[in-house]
Amino acid sequence: MSFPGRVVRKSSARWFGTGALAALALAALAAGCSGDECVDAFDCRDKGSAPAGKAYVCNADNKCELRTLTVEPEADAGTDAGTGTDAGTDAGADAGTDAGTGTDAGTDAGTDAGTETDAGTPDGGAQLCRNTVECKEQSIDQLTLKSVVSTGLVTEEGTTAGQFLTYLDGRAGGSNPAQSYTYARFTATGLVKVDIDDLAALDSTAWDIAVRRFVIRVNSGVSGPSCVGVAQTAAGTTFDAVTSVDPGATFASESYFTANTCQYVPDDSGINGPDTGLATYWTYASCLKMTDKVFLLQLADGRHVKLQVVSYYDPAAQTQCNTSGTLPGTSGAAQFRIKWAFLP
Repeated sequence: MSFPGRVVRKSSARWFGTGALAALALAALAAGCSGDECVDAFDCRDKGSAPAGKAYVCNADNKCELRTLTVEPEADAGTDAGTGTDAGTDAGADAGTDAGTGTDAGTDAGTDAGTETDAGTPDGGAQLCRNTVECKEQSIDQLTLKSVVSTGLVTEEGTTAGQFLTYLDGRAGGSNPAQSYTYARFTATGLVKVDIDDLAALDSTAWDIAVRRFVIRVNSGVSGPSCVGVAQTAAGTTFDAVTSVDPGATFASESYFTANTCQYVPDDSGINGPDTGLATYWTYASCLKMTDKVFLLQLADGRHVKLQVVSYYDPAAQTQCNTSGTLPGTSGAAQFRIKWAFLP
């Protein structure tokens, strides 16, 4: 049994549906095309010129919309304003720089003045630093510093090929010192005495090294306001073997008082001497035996010196002490012979 009508109705419906959908799609497409005003702002040009402060934009609905413009800060103007600031900076800074140059000139003058002060020292060399010296009162008490200038001499005993052998008298009036340390400065012609007392030396950059009895100090750290540093070479290093400054050398300032607390730091001799940078020039076994240690000194002006303490006693007495640990009846204690030379 057939159902021709049903089949026709199905076919008719299928056809109708397809045609209707196509027609609707075309209608929709036509509506959509005709409804879109724009794709981007370029399409809104037909709207003509927008009023001041406004512009036509193509919105999400593809319609041209008149919008008020958001005024952004004028970067160029700001930059220019910054340039104006720069101009102010140029004027102010340059003037300030010029003023700074004036300050520099003042600094130069001050430096020159400082140099002039240093020029009053034996070799006229300039010192490059002036540090604050801590623990002054403790130094005065512990090291029995004096206000009487030492009468000890500083003289050259043998200068050959740039090598010096300097005599420094550190007796200071006896084993119970009545005078200051004997102060000296390294120069191209040898060590030169600086006539200064202990109290003034705590504020002076005019000296590099000082001796009294068995103690040798350099001008740095708690000892003085300059920058003379001490480094030790390896055990067994000979004087002649040192021809340049070891790049790994560490130069230390005098620190025989602890930082901030000013606690006294004695050497390891057992006789309570200050632990200076050069304290290991000797050992004690009934007399002061030389260790023959070679030290490196970095002076405040950047020059370097190699230094060895050859004797503390008269030369013959020192030889006896070194070999037998004994001394003759007259030893000539506290009369140093120091061998030294500038390094390249």
